Amino acid sequence: MTLLSNVSPPLIQEALSQPMSILDLFLPGFSNITNAANWFIDHFKSQDLGSPLQASTLRIKRHDETYDMIQAWVSNHGLDDAARCIRAKVNTKRRTHDARTKKPLQYGPWEGAFYFWYRRYLLSYKTTLVDVGFHKEEQISITCVGRSSQILKCLMEDCRREYLDGLKNKTTIYVHRENHWKKEKAVDARPLTTVILDEEQKGQLLNDIDKFLDPDTKIRYSNHSIPYKRGYLLHGPPGTGKTSFSLSIAGALDMDIYVVSIPSMDDEKLNDLFGALPDKCVVLLEDIDAAGATWSRGSDAEDSDSDLETRSPKKGVTLSGLLNVLDGVSSQDDRILIMTTNHPEKLDDALTRPGRVDLKIAFQLANRSMANKIYQFMFRQPEYDHGGIGQQGKQDEMMEELAKTFTEKVPEFVFSPAEVIAYLQQHWDSPTDAVKHCDQWVDDLYKEKKVKKRAIGKGARQG
Repeated sequence: MTLLSNVSPPLIQEALSQPMSILDLFLPGFSNITNAANWFIDHFKSQDLGSPLQASTLRIKRHDETYDMIQAWVSNHGLDDAARCIRAKVNTKRRTHDARTKKPLQYGPWEGAFYFWYRRYLLSYKTTLVDVGFHKEEQISITCVGRSSQILKCLMEDCRREYLDGLKNKTTIYVHRENHWKKEKAVDARPLTTVILDEEQKGQLLNDIDKFLDPDTKIRYSNHSIPYKRGYLLHGPPGTGKTSFSLSIAGALDMDIYVVSIPSMDDEKLNDLFGALPDKCVVLLEDIDAAGATWSRGSDAEDSDSDLETRSPKKGVTLSGLLNVLDGVSSQDDRILIMTTNHPEKLDDALTRPGRVDLKIAFQLANRSMANKIYQFMFRQPEYDHGGIGQQGKQDEMMEELAKTFTEKVPEFVFSPAEVIAYLQQHWDSPTDAVKHCDQWVDDLYKEKKVKKRAIGKGARQG
């Protein structure tokens, strides 16, 4: 199909029946070509769908991920500043360590239009600002000549394919804006091996997820009319790796992760967000106890859903609203839900009962085994940095000895893995200095924790 296939012969004659120019003496047919091109552009600008020349239009809203797809395609094909009206912004998604390219600029169309060729079709790209409630939101429209929208679908399929190619080996993080999801960023998928956790508990969680994702498991769920979803509660002190492990799980499963902040929404918004979740995704309810998902109950209240009216929400969404999105009619199949908390004792029993939370994993402060693994993870060099097999063996022996000495200096179940990593980062250039100054670091951190504990106790008494 060509560009003119959906245009009637009288319209073609109208486009070509224009006065000749002097250039036709040297380039026969030149006026016909330019007049036809100008005529099509004029009709594109009018976009009068009631005119004899029919057109198909694709519209894309700002908050939909297809917006990111088309914007990436426009940039990849050198059309960033093709419109007469463009916008400039700092590309915060692009990281650079070169001072000459610090805060790189990114350009794109803004309340303007341009024309481009795609598979021999002339398409019109236009951005406009439309009223959305109390604010205006950018909207993209792409128009082609003809009643069929197939070429527009082909364009979006190419945009989708290129967009996904750019996300290989990455984990895409989504956050919510009001009642819709917005892509926050895409980060390199973090290997599960980089998260230091008790091996037995790590294996228990990974085995449970692998079993859940087995195709036979899904068939069994379906045969027994059980919703195909899984819920996990990761609990433990701050800095023990709960959030990092959640991101690693999403990366290992090649799933996107959707992060929910409970305090900023009501039941209706929460229901809309869960209803808009795609198939096969990880949902993270982070620090759920601090996010308002705690409820007070009467002393005589029993652990039953029918007793919800006896519990008064302190803040955030209601308990019934949260339970509805977890396992009610609005819940999604093919979903892995991860809730993290520093204080599992504050969570309501109705929220953590089996069927809503299928497995609970305790993340603990660093013991000697974890401290040893953290030290070797931070300082062990890749094999290609060693000077031969013999030298590599000596390096490994020295590293194991240093790790053992370091481990003996670190008290068990006192410091979080994050605190240990933060200290070792200060001595990245010298593994021996990390061991040498370890005693002083332990003493200083002990004192800091005591000061914080006294301050918290004083605040609690005053409250």
